[in-house]
Amino acid sequence: MRKALLALFLIAILGFAVVASGCIGGEKTTTSTATQTATQTTTQTPTASSQTQTATETQKPTGVTPAILELGKVTVIETDKSVIVVGPKGESPTVSLPSGKKVIKVSYVVDEANTPDIKKLMEEGQGFGAINPAFFRNANVDALVIAARRQTDPAIRTELFKALYILGNYYVPEVIIGQNRQLRVYWSWVKGRYYHPTFPERYDLIWEDPNAPSVDIGIGTYKNDAETYVIGTIGWPESFDPAWTYETFGWEIWHEIGDTLVTYWKEETEEVTPDLAVAWAHNEDGTEWYFVIRGGVVAYDPWNDKTYPIDATDVAFTFWRVQRLGHSVSWMVADFMDVSKSQALTEKEFEDVLKSEKLIAEYKGKTIEVKSLNDLLNLFGYSGETAGVYKLVLPAPYAPVLGILADSFLSVVPMEYLLGDKYEEALKASNYGKNPDAWEAYVQEGEQDPTHQLMHKQPVGTGPFYVKEYQENSYIVLELNPYYWNKEIWNNIKPLHKRVIYVINNDAVSRIQLFQTGTVDAVATPPERLNDVKGLKLDGFESVVQTDLLQPILTFIVFNTYKEPFNNVKVRQALAYAIPYDQIAQTVYSGLLERNWGPIPKPWPGYTEQGIIKYDYNLAKAQQLLKESGIDPTKYKIELIYNAGNSAREKIMTLLQNIWSQLGFQVTVASYEWPVYLGKVSKGDFDVYVVGWVPDYLDSDNWVGPFLYGATKFKEVNVEVSG
Repeated sequence: MRKALLALFLIAILGFAVVASGCIGGEKTTTSTATQTATQTTTQTPTASSQTQTATETQKPTGVTPAILELGKVTVIETDKSVIVVGPKGESPTVSLPSGKKVIKVSYVVDEANTPDIKKLMEEGQGFGAINPAFFRNANVDALVIAARRQTDPAIRTELFKALYILGNYYVPEVIIGQNRQLRVYWSWVKGRYYHPTFPERYDLIWEDPNAPSVDIGIGTYKNDAETYVIGTIGWPESFDPAWTYETFGWEIWHEIGDTLVTYWKEETEEVTPDLAVAWAHNEDGTEWYFVIRGGVVAYDPWNDKTYPIDATDVAFTFWRVQRLGHSVSWMVADFMDVSKSQALTEKEFEDVLKSEKLIAEYKGKTIEVKSLNDLLNLFGYSGETAGVYKLVLPAPYAPVLGILADSFLSVVPMEYLLGDKYEEALKASNYGKNPDAWEAYVQEGEQDPTHQLMHKQPVGTGPFYVKEYQENSYIVLELNPYYWNKEIWNNIKPLHKRVIYVINNDAVSRIQLFQTGTVDAVATPPERLNDVKGLKLDGFESVVQTDLLQPILTFIVFNTYKEPFNNVKVRQALAYAIPYDQIAQTVYSGLLERNWGPIPKPWPGYTEQGIIKYDYNLAKAQQLLKESGIDPTKYKIELIYNAGNSAREKIMTLLQNIWSQLGFQVTVASYEWPVYLGKVSKGDFDVYVVGWVPDYLDSDNWVGPFLYGATKFKEVNVEVSG
């Protein structure tokens, strides 16, 4: 290893929303505001109601765990390959650094004036949005998150991710119960199923045996036949507006009824595929991206039987509107994109850009310097019509940006449909997408915005299906879109699914009975009910139960670290030792949950077991830590909440109620319907809840950011690598 300085990166983040991957905030140091000062201490914060600190919060311990060598103003973490030092600019560690390893130093200056107050973030419902779900805040942790985002060297990023995994394991704002194995239950007449770690299947790409039985569904005159894919499931989408849904059901709907600029084709994970963008290129530093928009695409409005042509202005409006509405999902736009500076261009204007700027394009292993629009289209093998070019500006380079663009919340929506008779006026006011902020006069912030209310009730998209009808908490019917731009892919799929029907049933026994009778093709099955669906036979077909794949999905408990007693790290660690992990894995998940101890799944970059705390079920250890925490458990009431209809989570919370009551806490359990549940937890209206995390995009930042980032904003973050 060379001793010379290898790299020095300065990240100036001025006037830019540095919100993390759905991260949360809720731990303070010495002040009552949410601003994180440079005097970050070892654990947490005073409570929301008291500004006093305990000795454990103000001391600077060293040797906290084998991997954490110092935890104070400066934090020092040792991994298998490096030593990471993070702290305010000008501060130094008090411990001697191990020799023989690469040293990565992260220093920062907090932008206190622009760091949002945690209570305000709660009021705005930004949990798992601008801030992590636990409302945990630690400036050293936040600086590491930002440093990892701005790095381009994958080896350095991995070491920073390891440090974040270790700190997440120590601070435990969320207790990782385990990493999920895939559980799929369906009839063998369903063919062509595939798996992607972030997206559901496209139901027009799978099919059924023509001899599949035909069974009345009990919804109108619909039958479950070979041309109808019926899913027995639970819950309800947060919204039919893609800009206002940040959960798996809503994203699944939009994966069927919408299109994004790029997508992953079936099992692809390494490289995205063109969707509404037929080609793309970027400048040399990766801060400006240009997407050539597919021509001839229309959005179908089934509510009025109309179509709306899609072009680059609709793309600009879609991206800008996500940030304007400001729902929790908007953090990915606010953090990584500058939609105010982004704009719609004509093909001629794009050609003019090429005359003055050097643009690079990479696709399927080939890289070219783009000299003309035709050069770019030829690289991607596209010869059809185009509908303008969308210029997307990033405040700083971000390696996984294309993965974000594949996410359902950025499904392109028709501006004309949403604005109605104000469309032409808004189009001219923005100079046809050159000045997106002019749309502020036509789109409001928040859920009362008329465009949101319209899309929430009557969604319109460009995808292979459209929403034909629905009855809340009962069913959703999707029909094949007669105006879909890519109908040619259906030619070899027979019998093609002409419709998809979601049958909502929150009772597991009733839902499984629908499967047993062939009323549904696939069913959401609680792990403890596997024996009810194994070995079934119907009309010569068999039930299929798949459990073989370890998914990058984590199931976890969330503490509200903004509240007593969860603002005390020792209390959280104590409760982490009061969880019967093995019992939950075996009796609740039938062995379909594998241990994990931090906010990165196996085997993604940053996962490590070196020097971490491997929490196990140990009530004696829990009682010891509670004693060290200085609290009296009998003085605290804890409400454990879960989403109604999820029997596995109900069982988890019932187990915890029994065990945590033994520690002296007054514990109750409550359930809420999914949309209500999401509303409560995003606003910090909870003590402890249980949830799972399916990644938004395939990068370790999409775990450590959402789990740990506390919305601290910085004037600068510096990364210095030596050794």
